[in-house]
Amino acid sequence: MFKKVTIAVLGLAANVTIAGTMGPACTPGNVTVPCEAKLWDFSAQALYLRSVYGSEKAFEPGTSPINKEVKNEWNWGYRLEGSYHFNTGNDITVNWMHFSSSIDPTNFFGILTIPAIGLPPLPTPFELTSFNRIDQVNIVMGQYTNLSARDKIRFYGGLQYANIQSTATSYYITQQLPIPILASNPLSKFNNTDYKGFGPAVGLDYAYYITDSLSITANGAGSILYGTNRYHAGFVMAPFDAIVEQVFFRKKGIVPSLEAKLGVNYAHATPIGVANVQVGYQAVNYFHVLEAQSFANLVGPVRPVDYGVFGPYFGLKLIGDA
Repeated sequence: MFKKVTIAVLGLAANVTIAGTMGPACTPGNVTVPCEAKLWDFSAQALYLRSVYGSEKAFEPGTSPINKEVKNEWNWGYRLEGSYHFNTGNDITVNWMHFSSSIDPTNFFGILTIPAIGLPPLPTPFELTSFNRIDQVNIVMGQYTNLSARDKIRFYGGLQYANIQSTATSYYITQQLPIPILASNPLSKFNNTDYKGFGPAVGLDYAYYITDSLSITANGAGSILYGTNRYHAGFVMAPFDAIVEQVFFRKKGIVPSLEAKLGVNYAHATPIGVANVQVGYQAVNYFHVLEAQSFANLVGPVRPVDYGVFGPYFGLKLIGDA
């Protein structure tokens, strides 16, 4: 019985690297579609990524060391995906990517300026900490096509939601300044920005089969989101955490994104379906999605910056008969 089930599932899900099923071709010719089938799949990927900002946020202009990059740490994230396959190569797929990272405390030396309380520009060292995260959700419908016996492709389109956040705090070392109130009540500066957007997404998955089980995979995708961008920054004085000066704005904006992946997939039959081991490298970038000020104070202009993540992924996908 297991042998019969395995042969049936392998016949329907031979090209599982792309997203689930590619089955035998029903019509002759150079380009065909899979035979009608009903399948499901579920996959989980471990992501080892590092996040990067555009130059306005990746560096601290007007400080020393000059051109010292604010590097986020490598960290683990995950991607979950589920699909239902029906008709002749159609599927409905939902996936969710989550990632967050931070930076170790980084020392800088800059100019502290707070006009709201009459504080003149003062050379002051400070320590910067930062945290960022991204949640991306896609709901798409796809169509598989057989370009040849070894080349398989899937076109898809749907909707994407993205929630991107970045928070940073600069702790100023003011004990040695010639101003008594600052010597006993240190200052810190918070710098928070986020974007939440929703819009159309399209993409293409490609697989080239070296053998019946081993394939090289590639993916390209893009989206155009419409959502809300917020920026909030200010100085806080201890010990009561009073905000002595701040900047805040909120605006609607359109944000494009691009995503690319390259990897390999190995398929193996199991008693409950076809298991696929996935390994590869990915990069995602959202253009002008966050905000940043050019200098380590509230005087500089607020400008949009990119946000992206990149790194390897490792995953397992299971495909079974619905």
